[in-house]
Amino acid sequence: MKQQEQSQQTGTRNETYDVIAVLYHALQGAENCQTYIKDAQDPQARELFEQALNFQRQIADQGKQVLQQVLQKDTGGSSAFGWESSPSESQSFSQGQSQFAGEESGGRSSF
Repeated sequence: MKQQEQSQQTGTRNETYDVIAVLYHALQGAENCQTYIKDAQDPQARELFEQALNFQRQIADQGKQVLQQVLQKDTGGSSAFGWESSPSESQSFSQGQSQFAGEESGGRSSF
């Protein structure tokens, strides 16, 4: 019953919201770990933060994949916002994602 009430309030299924929340917190955790690595003076602490950073990145990557699947299930493969997308729009969006992914690897924040 609670899940149905939340879905009606936000327009988003509880499961979708939960996946988004986990993804957000994993990305936030990765960003925090980057700060901690810069601040670390003790080698053991630095190693711990590097391991945590790698773990947070793995969770974020998995979260992105799960979010895509959940959204496709929610929308039947159409836009999560109810917009109809043409193949050229999908291709353009994919290219934008690739460009963003390149920025991520260039040392910018994962957000």
